[in-house]
Amino acid sequence: MKSVALKAYPRSQVQRAEVTKLRRAGRVPATIYGRLAQPQNLALDTEELVDLINHSVSENLLVDLTVDQDARSKRLALVQDVQHHPLTGKVLHVDFHEVAENENVTVFVPVETIGEAAGVKTGGGSLSHVMFKVKVRSLPKDLPE
Repeated sequence: MKSVALKAYPRSQVQRAEVTKLRRAGRVPATIYGRLAQPQNLALDTEELVDLINHSVSENLLVDLTVDQDARSKRLALVQDVQHHPLTGKVLHVDFHEVAENENVTVFVPVETIGEAAGVKTGGGSLSHVMFKVKVRSLPKDLPE
């Protein structure tokens, strides 16, 4: 899976009123955490994030985060969770899990059936899915889309 570039800005606002002002300004609050560093609060551009989510092939997104005014230039992260507003569907918050390029990660990949089974086609049978997701463990760059 190839990573997608995303620009983030550090934020110090954590109170509810401050985060609401942040959302009105066109930003989405986010958090990045992992074993490599302490958790950090971030702000993302709403349009850029929504475009990234809408054009993604799967729910597993690998992102090259460029945090403004940060010591490390790029941080490789997986999108762990995206919270949406229940009525409007707008993105409320995003969690990123920072990963190392040379360390294995475990994710669940959705299973999609392609084509038509021979028993369903000719014998009048029915196809029932037993597994909807498969657990995959690999390097972040080798994850299937």
